[in-house]
Amino acid sequence: MTLPSLRASRPVSLWTRIVALISLLLIAGTLITGSLSLFLLNRTLIQSVDTNLSSGIGNMIDRAQGGFVVDEDDTRGGSIPVEYAVEIRDESGQVIDQDVVLYRDEDVSIDFPDLSEDQIRTLDGQPFTVLDSTENRWRVAARVNTGEGGGTVYVALPLDGVDRTMHEMALIIVLVGTLVVLVGMGAGGFMAHRALEPLQDVEATASQIAGGDLSRRVPVTDTSLEVAALAMSLNEMLVRIEQSFAAQAASEEHATRNEAKMRRFVGDASHELRTPLAAIRGFGELYRMGALSTDESVAQAMRRIEDEARRMGSLVENLLRLARLDENPDLDLAPVDLADALFDAAQDLRALDPERQVMVVTLSGLPLPVAPHHAVGVLGDEASLRQVILNLVGNANRHTPKGSPVEIAVGPTEAGTVLVEVRDHGPGIDEDQREKVFERFYRTDSSRVRAASQGGGAGLGLSIAATIVQQHRGSIGVAETPGGGSTFWVELQAAEVDEEHTVTPDQARSVTERPGAPEVGDQPAS
Repeated sequence: MTLPSLRASRPVSLWTRIVALISLLLIAGTLITGSLSLFLLNRTLIQSVDTNLSSGIGNMIDRAQGGFVVDEDDTRGGSIPVEYAVEIRDESGQVIDQDVVLYRDEDVSIDFPDLSEDQIRTLDGQPFTVLDSTENRWRVAARVNTGEGGGTVYVALPLDGVDRTMHEMALIIVLVGTLVVLVGMGAGGFMAHRALEPLQDVEATASQIAGGDLSRRVPVTDTSLEVAALAMSLNEMLVRIEQSFAAQAASEEHATRNEAKMRRFVGDASHELRTPLAAIRGFGELYRMGALSTDESVAQAMRRIEDEARRMGSLVENLLRLARLDENPDLDLAPVDLADALFDAAQDLRALDPERQVMVVTLSGLPLPVAPHHAVGVLGDEASLRQVILNLVGNANRHTPKGSPVEIAVGPTEAGTVLVEVRDHGPGIDEDQREKVFERFYRTDSSRVRAASQGGGAGLGLSIAATIVQQHRGSIGVAETPGGGSTFWVELQAAEVDEEHTVTPDQARSVTERPGAPEVGDQPAS
């Protein structure tokens, strides 16, 4: 494995990089600071020794060489150091005397350099450093004797104190620097861990999301402003991603459901159309083969053909109605008074079944007033809402025994809407079938169907009603009537209706004055 691939497979963590960078910066800072401090301290101490050496050189020469005279400019006075060394040479450079004064009881000799008078004058009193026999450093200043006898004088001060101070200072710098580096590494590592800890939460959340849990969110902490901003941005992104996936899943589910409904719709429509077509074709073949020998049988066959054609026409008309509703789901909604439509539906049902008791009541069961100023205002399209009420009333007429009572109830709700109920007292609908009665071509079991005596139904009436109510942004459903039967209810948005637009229903109008009213019984229902 090559080095680049190894690095790619084992990347260094960000925490390690931060701690390593902090450590390198602390070590470099400690080294630079310590070195500079030692340099400045050594220079200061040496300058102090040089000052003492320059200020005490005259006294040291006088003490070491009684009566030894030096140049007046070179004698600056001052106290004699407690530790010093003096060496006197004659004009030929021979050592006349060397005197070394130390605290410690040790035989020490200093090997002063052989400098000519010209070299000493060139130095002009500038001190320099030499080593003694024990490898200790001394600071030396040389002078040319301008008095009697001539020669040169070397005066030296020990640098033991300077070296000892430098060693102690170096040790302190090493110890303190090491402590600073260790503490800095620990503090830096802790702060880096605190700052990067939310990123671990981001990593854990990303892993859970990758596993399919889109509901997970990144915890937002206050340890770092940047990480908190990142967490909030990621959470917003996750919300949008989850919404997108949910919308996509809902769309796919809706498409799958619509495809299944379409397949069943096509199959049921084909079945419903095939039945009347088969009947029509059958009677036509009977007539062609001469099986209808009498005028009465021919007339009966024609009536059956007409009935089947009417049934097929009603089915096609309702299919077209559903197609138009699906194609144009938006309606022009306006305030509408439903009172006239409710009373008209009751009048039509009485015309179809004179023995049936039909009442228009409030939700509490009291008869609905018919005064001119009473209105049931909703927001909707009047023709479409009439279609809904007719389909519900026609469904009650089709699937309940003749003569059984029906109530049409209406009234406001606590939610500010208007509730319309069509209550019958027939066999009722099983609870597991109540959610399906609004599906297209769905029909309940035979206990509720009187299709044999009334020509059958295709199961589109309630589906049309549900589609219209949905376009009105309302809701529709079915519940059990107290005492038995079914109650189909529609909830619509309430609206204020102007007094001049209210209508007083004429309950005395005969059915013959309302062409097409009996068609309520022919509305396809569930």
